[in-house]
Amino acid sequence: MTDRERIESWLDSGGVPSTDIERRLIRRLPWVQQALSGVSHDPIDAAMMGLSPAPTATGTLTDRVRSAQAGAVLGVHELAELEAEAQAEDEPHLWVSAARLHALASPEREASARRALSAQELPYVFPGELDAMMIDVLAAGEKVLPALHVDWIRKLTDWIAPALAQDCKSLGLWFWPVLRSLDSGRLGRPLDRLAATDMSPGGKGTVVIYAERLGVDLPSLTSPMGALDERIASLARLAVSQH
Repeated sequence: MTDRERIESWLDSGGVPSTDIERRLIRRLPWVQQALSGVSHDPIDAAMMGLSPAPTATGTLTDRVRSAQAGAVLGVHELAELEAEAQAEDEPHLWVSAARLHALASPEREASARRALSAQELPYVFPGELDAMMIDVLAAGEKVLPALHVDWIRKLTDWIAPALAQDCKSLGLWFWPVLRSLDSGRLGRPLDRLAATDMSPGGKGTVVIYAERLGVDLPSLTSPMGALDERIASLARLAVSQH
């Protein structure tokens, strides 16, 4: 079954996306958008897929971050406040997402990440935690890392690689924009280790799309993936082929 056939079969059976990673990928696929346009969706979900304008960023922290990701317009000051709130709430996915929104809109936030990543000092991070410097990499890495020395990029890649597990667990696509700015040769083994572990639905699909983006093999991925994993991988391949 081709990727397109898989998605068409899912749509024909009445399938609707259940995760934001699907919705964000569908945003790049007009034919999938069209198939879902006649279905009733939550306003933020619909905006995330590009089916309608984003609602005003109000409500819970999660709703405000998701609305901003879907296109709700926020000023730089508001985005800074959103990032600070997400950091204070100790919500890793929301923190990464809000920091990236902030860095994309604010030259000052990007400059802050550039200063932090140029210091060439790696703090110790407890397993399963995110450090503010990791947030800087994920928020602005594709703009900052290419200017840094290759040896420092190598060390930085090894240091941040454990965060791949949290990203794949949250289905956050945190690493997608910055993968190729890191040392891709040093990410193959961490991704393969993740492929061999038990993961919640969608996690292995995220591992697969990262490995394919970097052109690395996953010899430890020996068992069939679940439906959500397969769908995420197919949507990503189709989205990449469109651009």
